[in-house]
Amino acid sequence: MQDNNRRMNIRQNRKKKNKILNILIGIVLLLIIMVVVNIVTDDNTEEAAVEQEVSDTLETEDESAEVDLDEGQQEESSTNESNTQNEPSNSTSEEDKTTETSENTSENTTTEQQSNSNSQDVNATVDPSWEPIGTTQTGEHVSSYDSSSVDWAEKVEALAYAAGLEPSNMYVKFLGNGGSPQKSIGTVTSKDGKEIYRISLEWIDGQGWKPTKREKLTTLEDAS
Repeated sequence: MQDNNRRMNIRQNRKKKNKILNILIGIVLLLIIMVVVNIVTDDNTEEAAVEQEVSDTLETEDESAEVDLDEGQQEESSTNESNTQNEPSNSTSEEDKTTETSENTSENTTTEQQSNSNSQDVNATVDPSWEPIGTTQTGEHVSSYDSSSVDWAEKVEALAYAAGLEPSNMYVKFLGNGGSPQKSIGTVTSKDGKEIYRISLEWIDGQGWKPTKREKLTTLEDAS
């Protein structure tokens, strides 16, 4: 009987010990879990704090940059206003330069137009050695376009002289007023048609008609 009681006591003691052990184990596990949770939570909190700090720092830097930019723009604006106030004398000088440039451009344009006009006469010849051909006419000269007159004959002679052709080897295709009573212009060709010239003449008192310009033409159509 006593053995049975002893065994029961031993079993109960074991059960109590197991319960206590299990409770202790549970408590330990719970503590471990709490510690782990705290560690994780602290890490997350620290990360969040770091991120917040970084964010705040960046915002502060952006605000500082904006302030610097605003100040720079204000300084630049002030500088521009100062320059604008100092510009009148410079602008006057620039206007003078612009006027001078415009005048120079106008002069250059006139010169270019003259050059272009001259470039159209690529086949034009002005020979300083040309002389008046002489004349038999006396008194006040009156230009005549009557083909039977002396003045006409002397004009034809001056045309042949400038063209370098013999009058007998030349056709007069046109002979008319050259822009004034004492100027004439004529178009002549060699009889074979290979040489075509438009020649300007000017009357020199007491000396006769003098060639002033000879233009070599390709066709008679160019004479129009």
